[in-house]
Amino acid sequence: MTIDKIFIPTVHRTDSQITYQNLPDELRKKVVFVIQHWEKDFYDYDCDYLILPDTEEYHYSHYYCFSKTKKFIYEYAKNMKYALIDDDIIFHRRNTKYFSPVSNMEKSKRKCNSDDILEMFELYSNWLDENDVTVCGCSHVENPPSKKMFLQNTSVSSAFWINGKDFKDSLASFDLTSVRVAQDVCFLLHLLTNGYGNRVSNEFVFQNVSNSRKTMTSTQWDSQTEERTLTDHKIIENMFPDFFKIVYDENGSRVSGGYRKMGKLRISWGKAYKERRKSFLDL
Repeated sequence: MTIDKIFIPTVHRTDSQITYQNLPDELRKKVVFVIQHWEKDFYDYDCDYLILPDTEEYHYSHYYCFSKTKKFIYEYAKNMKYALIDDDIIFHRRNTKYFSPVSNMEKSKRKCNSDDILEMFELYSNWLDENDVTVCGCSHVENPPSKKMFLQNTSVSSAFWINGKDFKDSLASFDLTSVRVAQDVCFLLHLLTNGYGNRVSNEFVFQNVSNSRKTMTSTQWDSQTEERTLTDHKIIENMFPDFFKIVYDENGSRVSGGYRKMGKLRISWGKAYKERRKSFLDL
């Protein structure tokens, strides 16, 4: 079973589709741009479109628009094996010298060519057919190389390959729209604590351009405040107190750093999955 569709949510970037432009032609045919209703007349890419409802909660100005958009896609694609990728992603491939005695390129990594991306999609499609993999994806380009080809039950972000059929009967029970920040973390923890595992490649990695290039604007992040971020993090901490922790210093102040410098977190991905699997064995 191959990947059915590639969903790319996007807003305010009608002339700047980095992910789409870096896909090979064979995969562009599978792309579905997920767009705001008011922007539908501004797109002319040769692909399919999923137009969000013309309501206030799906407008980009609504605080929870992005989390509601993600849930909209999960529900729409619940019978598919699909990719869900941010619109500003560039894929790279690491040298196999990190995982084996063999080196397959001159440098430590290089930007993926069309063959690399097709190979990556085929690999992820095969992974999603395994019983313990419901979501998979790439490591971040900024992460140091690992000695393992992939890691099991860890963080996934920005580019997801998903088997919607695995969790379609559980989806309605997931609270995915109470936070804006760390919405993907919330999604993954719901999956892991329900026994749906993930896998992350260390050979294929991604670069999030709007994060790495400070001159590129982000509709979601440019207006985000530390206060609202902390509120969202506290909501997730209340949902998953054993697996999601906000990090404070000895004076009770939040430790700086973390994603987009919004504060550090301690997330026990593997523990979340193991605890659920343990409960199955104890039944």
